Amino acid sequence: MTTLTPELPAGDALDGVSRTTIRLQSDPAGGRARIRLATGGSPQCPVLRPMLLETSVDRARISLVPEGAMLLAGDHLDIDIAVGAGTHLEIVEPAGTVAYDMRGRHATWDVRIRLGDGASLTWAGEPFVASAGSDVRRSTSVVLGPDARLALRETMVLGRYGEWPGRVRQSTRVHDDAGTPVLVEELSLDPVSAPHLLGRQRVVSTILLLADPDEVPAGVSPESRFDLDTGGTLWRRLGTDVHATLDHACWAAVR
Repeated sequence: MTTLTPELPAGDALDGVSRTTIRLQSDPAGGRARIRLATGGSPQCPVLRPMLLETSVDRARISLVPEGAMLLAGDHLDIDIAVGAGTHLEIVEPAGTVAYDMRGRHATWDVRIRLGDGASLTWAGEPFVASAGSDVRRSTSVVLGPDARLALRETMVLGRYGEWPGRVRQSTRVHDDAGTPVLVEELSLDPVSAPHLLGRQRVVSTILLLADPDEVPAGVSPESRFDLDTGGTLWRRLGTDVHATLDHACWAAVR
């Protein structure tokens, strides 16, 4: 069964916040997976609308489609995802996102993910461009249930071609359901720090796989591979152009 909720009730709308909610769980009766998709928030904020592409007994594929220009000063996008036990969700983005000049203000992009026992999420993120003058705070928080699997691709581009980079403060926190940290990372880049940390590179491409060690593809991009103490692998590459920095072979192996 699929439930599509175009808008959250008015009481759930948050001033200045655009909320996207995705819920996936199995059907106890053995039918198609149960899906709840909802959006809501303040009318002046753009919306990332989840569009169902396909579904089956235990899995779904969803596209996050932007409605309205984003990101602009004052935007606050809140994405809340829960994948129930034994189900599998794939998220795709039809295009990248550009954070525009915010003239001294900022925007926020928050993602919360919870994966149940044996659940999996594959998210093929497209490039996120922090253009000159932008100021964005991004956060990703993940809670992993037992035997859960996460495959996440992110690409940050600091400035459009020929521009100075914008300011991006990005935090990633992954814990298991007992509260044990799996990955805690803070990355802050701006027109001053980026040249010192990255040199002339302006593209940061990351692939994160949290899964059973036997599922980690061997021999894929060993020069950019980092194995996490608690399990899982992170691949990261730096470059000057998106098309040359994205590791398509690594992502294909991880998916």
